[in-house]
This record gives sequence, structure tokens and C-alpha cells, in this order.
Amino acid sequence: MSNAVSAKTSTDLLLKKAGIIERCCNRAREEYERDPTTFTDDITRQDAATLNVIRAWEAAIEMGDYVIGCARLGPPQDEREVITLLAGHGWIAPTVAENLKRTGEFCRAEWDYQAAPLPALVTIIKRGLGDFTDYAAALTSGARAVGQP
Repeated sequence: MSNAVSAKTSTDLLLKKAGIIERCCNRAREEYERDPTTFTDDITRQDAATLNVIRAWEAAIEMGDYVIGCARLGPPQDEREVITLLAGHGWIAPTVAENLKRTGEFCRAEWDYQAAPLPALVTIIKRGLGDFTDYAAALTSGARAVGQP
């Protein structure tokens, strides 16, 4: 495969993941903003929002894994380490990294069938979804800047 084709394919992959993140964040936000006063009583909307936050998290980790592999930053041991490696090598801002790690804790609680607190979900929707957008933009532009495949 030529470098031009490889770079285009890689850019496409990062843009696809960024698009997934954007769609999931929009859906989670829509579920909450439909009527914030009834969100805490509507388990269906909570489930939809939670699922979309988890999907955004998964796409973010896949995107990070890809960049880490291409940049040869070392093999991460878990999802938190993906974020830590990217922040440590200047790919994302430390504040974005810390906020995303907290979102990851919420997602892990859901994966482990623990009751993730509803206030955490609301906080993620109100203040944390922008971190996903910042993360995706940083990885996409960073990969382009270094000519990463």
C-alpha cells in the first residue's frame, strides 16, 4: 500500500471514530436536554444516554489505541493508560485526560453491572461531553501534524 493511500485510510479511520464520538455525545445530550426536570425519573432516557456515553468512550479508546500504536508510545495496559500515555506525550491536554478518566470510571461501573450514580451521568452530559470532542479533535489534528499514517 502506498504511503498516500495508507495516510488517507488512517485519516479516514480517525475521522470515522471522531464522527462516532460526535453522534454519541449528541444523542446523550438530546436525551437529557429533552426535559432535564424529568430525566431523573425516566429510566429509558437514562439508559439511552448511558449507552451513548459508553459508546463515545469506546470509540475514544479505540482512537487512542490506534494513535498510540502508530506513534509507538508503548502498549497501554488498560483504558486509563491509553489516556495517560496520550497526555504524557502531549497529544491531549492534562485536564481533558483527567476528565476522561473520570468518565471512564463511570463506564467501568456500568460494564461491571454496578450502579453508576445518576449525578455522575448528569455531570458527564452537562460538562464532560466536550472533553470527548476536544480529545477527538486533538488526536485527529495531531496525527495530521506529524504525518502519522
